[in-house]
Amino acid sequence: MSRNVRLRELLVGIEGLALLRHLYDGTDEDADQRLAEVGRLLDDEVFSAGEPTTEADPRAGYGAWSARYDEPGNPIIELEQPGVWSLIDESPPGPALDAACGTGRHARRLVELGHDVVGLDVSEEMLGRARSAVPGALGFQADLRQIPVRDRQFALVVCGLALAHVADLAGAVAELARVLAPGGHLVVSVLHPFQALLGWHAPFEDALGQRRFVREHPHTHGDYLDAFSIAGLRVRRCLEPELSAGAVRAKRRAFRHLPSATLAAYVGLPAVLIWDTEKV
Repeated sequence: MSRNVRLRELLVGIEGLALLRHLYDGTDEDADQRLAEVGRLLDDEVFSAGEPTTEADPRAGYGAWSARYDEPGNPIIELEQPGVWSLIDESPPGPALDAACGTGRHARRLVELGHDVVGLDVSEEMLGRARSAVPGALGFQADLRQIPVRDRQFALVVCGLALAHVADLAGAVAELARVLAPGGHLVVSVLHPFQALLGWHAPFEDALGQRRFVREHPHTHGDYLDAFSIAGLRVRRCLEPELSAGAVRAKRRAFRHLPSATLAAYVGLPAVLIWDTEKV
């Protein structure tokens, strides 16, 4: 999929979200400001400029993104990581799998905690970054839907910000559960489905500066609960970190043009969904 995404589309959408969220509890002055800004966005041709934006599959997308993935300012990672670490910090050291390990940020934490860590990722470029960052972990290229290890091998499996890229959620969860020992924990984080339903995906710029994205499937809470149940996993906890004002300011393009509308649209919305499950 590829289309010319105009700045006007993004900004008018944010104005509309801000209006809807505060339709009954906002002020007339704020609503008037939103509507006046919409008029300006529609009238001013500077906002009609567009950028070609192309979808990439996870292997190609994260390969192209790997060199810049760890740059500061990604609000989703900054909200996700503390929640995931709060859960994995409770697990005693043992054999652990970081499925879709990316640049190795969770694998590094697991090694620090004394786990015997294996990391896998579909992108060889991401895996190369992980191998350099976490020399204490064994890494290999593989798809999390086809993990080339025996059944019940790991006491802890972590899958960070990857599962929503998979259309077949039940199949992917079943494979993660297959390699998990009875009594072991699967900790999963994803972009919150509410954000995916709003049109958020995983955006990045490639080496040529072109805008691209990896699709986020809006699997609902019910979809996850069904997939966990089928795979023999019991939910222990569910965390839903919300977008703070600081995280919203990190949406630099929108905040630069519409600071008050961007805050009104996003602050307080759930940004990440984190599951802690146990294999029964």
